[in-house]
Amino acid sequence: MTNSYSYTALQTAKDGNIVPARNNLAFHSMYNPLREAEQFAAQFGDASAPSTNIFFVVLGLCGGYHIRALANAFPESTIIVVENTADDIAFLQQIPCVQEITKNPHISVITTEELSLAMTTRFIPAEYDAIKIVSLRAWERQFAAESQQIKMTLKALLDSISADFSVQSHFGGIWQRNIFANLKLAESFKTQSLTFPVNKNAAVIAAGPSLDESIAELKEKRDEYYIIATDTGYRALLRQGIISDAAVCVDAQMISHAHFFDLAPGTLCVLDISANPASARKIAEKNPLLFVETGHPLSVYASQTAENQFLHLSAGSGTVTIAAAAFAITAGFTNICFFGADFAYSRGKSYTKGSYLDDLYTTRANRILPAETQFDTLLFRTELIPNGNGSYSTPILNSYKISLDKFLEVNNFLKKADNEYIRSEKNAPSKNRIEKHSSVTIQAFDYHHFSHVYEKELHAAFSGNTDKTAPVFITLLPYIAWLKRRCARAEHFTEIARLAYMKTLEYSTHEN
Repeated sequence: MTNSYSYTALQTAKDGNIVPARNNLAFHSMYNPLREAEQFAAQFGDASAPSTNIFFVVLGLCGGYHIRALANAFPESTIIVVENTADDIAFLQQIPCVQEITKNPHISVITTEELSLAMTTRFIPAEYDAIKIVSLRAWERQFAAESQQIKMTLKALLDSISADFSVQSHFGGIWQRNIFANLKLAESFKTQSLTFPVNKNAAVIAAGPSLDESIAELKEKRDEYYIIATDTGYRALLRQGIISDAAVCVDAQMISHAHFFDLAPGTLCVLDISANPASARKIAEKNPLLFVETGHPLSVYASQTAENQFLHLSAGSGTVTIAAAAFAITAGFTNICFFGADFAYSRGKSYTKGSYLDDLYTTRANRILPAETQFDTLLFRTELIPNGNGSYSTPILNSYKISLDKFLEVNNFLKKADNEYIRSEKNAPSKNRIEKHSSVTIQAFDYHHFSHVYEKELHAAFSGNTDKTAPVFITLLPYIAWLKRRCARAEHFTEIARLAYMKTLEYSTHEN
């Protein structure tokens, strides 16, 4: 089917090469498209001795000459070529050069609709020295609006990928260690069934300043709520005499241990498998502990080897408030009320009273550094944005709020009141949702089986040439990002990946 973006003709250049055209406007030189293509590739470095491994996104397939020159100049680099439609790609397949480059495993030709999936699955920041978004000038002129839209899409995708990579490079090593330690701990779990009273409202408790004002309501209507506290909110409630039904923690850092210094018997603790193992061990001594996975590839892999033993929580931006809301939805609650989910600082406060920071800052306090000064330092660590109601936010807090709103919308929860959401039964998601009045079972994890399968598949992926397409390889990516940040020199990606492989075997063997 012809569309307004289709190439309309194929013309022959003076050197005999086929050049596509649109309304008699050629996309390559009509004299020597090969020389023009070499000049295109040369702008990115010395074609005879490339020194970098680059991820290229090229707007415009056209005759493919510029793509072939780029591939010759950077033979180890990955090239994603974006065209408007599948019709355009099919039309260009008549050109011999296009037929040639589409056989190159380093080159992928996709449509604009496939761009998001290609970027999220193919672009691994740790693997490349740089990413370059380039276009053939004639293509960009012909498709100016489409070119602008593609660039906007790429910017949004790269911002998200960059943020994710930044978190991985900071926590990847901690996650790797924690996951193996927690899986080993789960080996000792005794079978236990848990039932959720989904006829109640789920109260998700964050630790924002407004929680101080909600304590009275929570006490008065305690029997109406199944209270799911975030790790920071849990302790604050406990100090007000309120015992939460569940507490959720996704924090991998050692400081999260402080949230569970005071632990009321009977509270179900829901921990990400990558959470701090010291917290998990303390909890497991006297409280029910439910491990979940929130998307870390190693956690997902471990769950799959045990027939999806661990519940999956869509934790959105990674905030514990969203994780707590995800648990409420997964457990089958159809009404969710939020308390302390301010994503803002109000009345000069950053957190509710009774959080672990009260103890931490009070302990550190002295005459020249009182606790109030330490809270102010926390409050003013980034630029504040006035909300107009006496409270202030920050760009990161605003992004968390937007993430929560989108999360609730995707899961068909409609706003009923200021802090209350109700799920619409129409088109409600059912995946990973526990049916009403049914139970979820905590059971021992077969660590021996997991480690056997995992090590066997790792060996297979790294025997000979590293197989970056193997699912087991994906489990190493956060750890690879962490290792790359700490390498003294710029090792090749394959070297860092192999280091991650060897270090992971040490974790697995040690924990086994």
